Amino acid sequence: MKLKGKHMRAAKKRAKRLPFDLSYTQSRELSWLQFNARVLHEAADKHVPLYERLRFAAIFTSNLDEFYMVRAGALDSLAHAPGDAPDSNCGWTAAEQLARIREATGALYAARDDVIEEIEGRLGKYGVSRLRPRDLEGAERAWLDRYFEEEVRPRLSVARPGEPFPHLENGGLVVALWLGEPDSEERALGLVTLRGDLPPLIRLPGEGMRFVLAGQLVRDYAPGLFPGLAVSSRAVIRVTRSADIAPDGSGDYRERVRQSLGQRQRLGAVRLEIQGKLKMPAVKALCGLLGLEKGQVFWSDAPLSMGWVGQLEAELAGFPELFYPPFTPRWPGSASAGRPVLGQVLERDLLLHYPYESMSPFLRLLEEAACDPAVTAVSLTVYRVAKRSRLLGLLLDAAGRGKRVTVIFELRARFDEQNNLEWAARLEAAGCVVRYGSETYKCHAKVCLITRETADGVQYITQVGTGNYNEKTAALYTDFSLMTADQEIGADAAALFRDLASGGAGGSYRVLLAAPTGIRAGLLACIEGECEKARAGLPCGITVKCNSLTDRGMADALQRASAQGVPVRLLVRGICCLVPGVEGLTENVQIYSIVGRFLEHARAYAFGAGMETVYIGSCDLMTRNLDRRTEVLCPVRDAALAERVRGILRAQLADTAKRHMLHRKKGYLPVRPEEGEAPFNAQAWFMDGN
Repeated sequence: MKLKGKHMRAAKKRAKRLPFDLSYTQSRELSWLQFNARVLHEAADKHVPLYERLRFAAIFTSNLDEFYMVRAGALDSLAHAPGDAPDSNCGWTAAEQLARIREATGALYAARDDVIEEIEGRLGKYGVSRLRPRDLEGAERAWLDRYFEEEVRPRLSVARPGEPFPHLENGGLVVALWLGEPDSEERALGLVTLRGDLPPLIRLPGEGMRFVLAGQLVRDYAPGLFPGLAVSSRAVIRVTRSADIAPDGSGDYRERVRQSLGQRQRLGAVRLEIQGKLKMPAVKALCGLLGLEKGQVFWSDAPLSMGWVGQLEAELAGFPELFYPPFTPRWPGSASAGRPVLGQVLERDLLLHYPYESMSPFLRLLEEAACDPAVTAVSLTVYRVAKRSRLLGLLLDAAGRGKRVTVIFELRARFDEQNNLEWAARLEAAGCVVRYGSETYKCHAKVCLITRETADGVQYITQVGTGNYNEKTAALYTDFSLMTADQEIGADAAALFRDLASGGAGGSYRVLLAAPTGIRAGLLACIEGECEKARAGLPCGITVKCNSLTDRGMADALQRASAQGVPVRLLVRGICCLVPGVEGLTENVQIYSIVGRFLEHARAYAFGAGMETVYIGSCDLMTRNLDRRTEVLCPVRDAALAERVRGILRAQLADTAKRHMLHRKKGYLPVRPEEGEAPFNAQAWFMDGN
């Protein structure tokens, strides 16, 4: 996407003065929108089961919601602050980035409309129909009339013209009407707000799955809530508000985090969505009241909220062909289910590959640790956990059995703050030692340490993961979980927990790489090591699997490696600011992305022509991860497990079903098999036990 007209001239002029080369980097925000377009590509893929396609459309929608709350909200703050500096990856100011985001978003809405219309048309043969109240008549309409009066109307809040403009909550559905006296040309806004406890989907009586959505129901019945007024136009609207909050002040940290959560619903609006026909004077009035510009308004034919998709799932249980085949994570073949896991880890390292392998061995390890008389302490970092976390329940049990349990909670895990506050209180009440890490650095590391006292002295068992300690997401996200009795790794983990418990952010260790001090330097040293091989004419290579690459320093280091002849292969699920294929600069860079049934979430860093050195951990190649968070990368020192990680990376690099390749000018294009060959789906291959 290119700037046009005077904006292009201004950007080019500024680019000549910037202290960085923009020829091989691109906008972080537009790259993220490209990722979400790949999610929508799955919704459009006719090889994906029909309900799963609808689910991908819902994921696309919730992704876009969060993007506007978080990224657009932060950029909006920057754009209105003094000294709006250009971004180092694209050269645009925050205001210019927002303009490009809004331009690109409009096309995505149109694509989503087309995809949902096509999916719903195909669902019709299964008796699934989304109707408008005006489509009904006779007994059905009478039933809906009663339902509205008895179930819906009590859950509505009505603001008539002339009344104070109500606060419109983030993500809530509202019906906006342009109203006036029948004999007057003057018009004003009327608003009907739907309460959050109103079910989004209302099933109609009778055969088949025929339903109306709550927003459309209220839109059609809303004129009756304004007796004596004429309706010129009406539509369902939804406001998105910034989620860019941070605890401030001094005093109790937990209380400041709790207070900051109350601010989120009161932050400024960053987007207005409209489904239906609303006259422009009404839209202008809404924009004026919400502090929005015309470019922040988006029109949609499809429903604005996709929460009804989850409600529809149970109604379609009789049609298994609409869903992915059932899959249950298996017990790993490398571990015996009939022996204690703790004893097996003391013998050799274990690696779990979620969601293909179950989280159960790790949970059993914690269960055994709670009962093991030799275990004296269990320590854990927590970023996100399930609301009903079995894992934290095991820690409560360990504390009840006299083990010293220490939990480092990150209270600022966006949208999980309340859940973390509640769990922290439960653990403290049970006698666990709860720490909240550093206020300056978020703790994003995934580390668990079990300490044993034996006749030979202190013995450590360490678990290092790439994903959260969340049983639900462990069945949906691809991640690695390494369990090891390597005492050097354990000693480093013990030092890390001492640093975190004392309010630090992690330091320099012998084996583990830890941000904010060690990962950047460690990865740069590994990259330079491959450059030295290239200069000596030796085999070399860099292979990275991560969620995002936005850090300018890392992009520059990979560019320099490419320019010196190092083959660089990147599997980046989401944002990638590095552009491949630029002559003389990134010709040796290949960038891929996989979007499929499971969310690709694992991080692995491999160096050498044969990927001889392998690290796994929690860190992405983003400035926030490298410099402003506590992160951990752990070497995979067991030869068999390192080869297993290499095999997983090779399989994903061979995918011809769900892999997209980034092209310099064309963007992301699907990678397809050679003529006559069947597509290879790496995720399906892993599901088959490979």
